[in-house]
Amino acid sequence: MNTLEVETTINTRIRVVYEQIKHLLHHQENQADFITNGNLFNGYAGIVYYYFSLLKVFPEGETNAYMALEKLIESYNSQENMASKYMTFCSGLSGFYFLIQKLVEQEYLDELFLEDVLPINELIFEDTQRLLKDENTDFLHGASGQMLYLLNCKNDPNRETYLNILVDELLKFAIIDEKGMRFPNSTVKEFQNTDNINMSLSHGNAGILLVLLNIFNGGIAKEKLEKAIKQGLDYFIHYHHPRSSANFSAFPLLVNEAMNTQELLDGEFYAENYSWCYGDLAVTWLLYQSSIAFDEVGYRDLADEVGKAMAQSMINVPQSGIKINSHFCHGTSGIALFLNRLYHFSGLPVYKEAAQIWMESTLDHLENDLSKPEFMNREGAFGLLEGISGAMFVLTAAEHEDIAANWTDMFLLS
Repeated sequence: MNTLEVETTINTRIRVVYEQIKHLLHHQENQADFITNGNLFNGYAGIVYYYFSLLKVFPEGETNAYMALEKLIESYNSQENMASKYMTFCSGLSGFYFLIQKLVEQEYLDELFLEDVLPINELIFEDTQRLLKDENTDFLHGASGQMLYLLNCKNDPNRETYLNILVDELLKFAIIDEKGMRFPNSTVKEFQNTDNINMSLSHGNAGILLVLLNIFNGGIAKEKLEKAIKQGLDYFIHYHHPRSSANFSAFPLLVNEAMNTQELLDGEFYAENYSWCYGDLAVTWLLYQSSIAFDEVGYRDLADEVGKAMAQSMINVPQSGIKINSHFCHGTSGIALFLNRLYHFSGLPVYKEAAQIWMESTLDHLENDLSKPEFMNREGAFGLLEGISGAMFVLTAAEHEDIAANWTDMFLLS
């Protein structure tokens, strides 16, 4: 087939998958517990986010999107929604109100919907202080994700005050030495039973630094944040190890500070991991974003070096080795969107080539996942982070820059 025929075939397949997901979601929406799971990343708030994000491509879904939003709001107002009992970005009130802020920002809702948000923001601010006292710095389940939400509250007159206080409290327990700056995470320590420094986007230093960089770019606490973020980058650079094979990453996933670099390599701390949540994709993105924020060409040069080698190895991954499913967190779709964003940011053709391979693999996997009961019966199977809506979101965002530019900030990719 020629290029036009290939594109037509892919677009037809995407439309078929979209219709399948729409049908499955309609069936799920008849079940009360599906609506009352208001989790942004893996619950119904994420489904509403998905519906509205795709309207530029599938405008016929507008009525359904507003009906879903109404169900979600009714669930919150009746206090039946599980997410109304928590504050976290992933699965609590800050995630729900991030959705509302996004819909106002994209002009799907009137600003009247934000009239009652100020007392909620104060509660989220106070909860974030509590999390920081416990050293819970987590993006998905802790303080840094809630700080991203507060940054998005541009109509809140207390926004800058809140964030200045929270930045100061976060930096108080940063570990700083000749290697650079890093943060502990009590959530990781509790669930993984380790004092290792977590370097990931989802739970570790890459995610925290990206949130701080967003705050810096928002014009808040710029002087102290420039110094802190650069110290955080120094820590990544200290552990940078040129990619010698497809089996090793350029940066460790975790750091046991009792080990030297060779011991970390031997201990599989540099194990190759292609995913949104962990690995070199996030660090490369962080370096590119920092190169612009601080006008530092050295960060861009390192991002190019790491990113080109990484993308080339991802092009060379055999089809049999391209993950096991389509989902966003650590399946094919999160990788595909990351590569797409890296291409749009840098213009390097190698990212475009790799993104195309992983997008096509995402479509293949998504078609397969939809037919597999063992995938579809999983908890979170419909969600943005670990389900079919996230994969469909990525396939659409790849073809429409408006979606990629305006709807990927919840994943730290805008």
